[in-house]
Amino acid sequence: FSDAQPTLTHRSISKLASLGILKHCITQNVDGLHRRSGLPRSKHSVLHGCVFTEKCEICQKEYFRDFDVGGLSFQRTGRRCTDTPGCMGDLRDTILDWEDELPDHDWSVAQLECAKADL
Repeated sequence: FSDAQPTLTHRSISKLASLGILKHCITQNVDGLHRRSGLPRSKHSVLHGCVFTEKCEICQKEYFRDFDVGGLSFQRTGRRCTDTPGCMGDLRDTILDWEDELPDHDWSVAQLECAKADL
């Protein structure tokens, strides 16, 4: 995944979102290409996690990296939260394994956005 680049489709989705035409994107892709295309995290739900994202187990701050953070099923990555003052929580990968439940926040937002969709 490290060498993968956003396609014309990824860039088009990002452009439609910036124009206000696309309200939200729901993905089960784990490659981070929507985010690399410029689509703000607030504009998409990542249901199966991302190999480039790790998340603080305390404050929930996400870190989007240029490298595969490793791990599966919310394992500690060996790094700590440094962006939230005083937190220092352990960072965990975000990739789901087969028996893992969908992430609460992303799943809730995805359901809400689907209910609001005008298609």
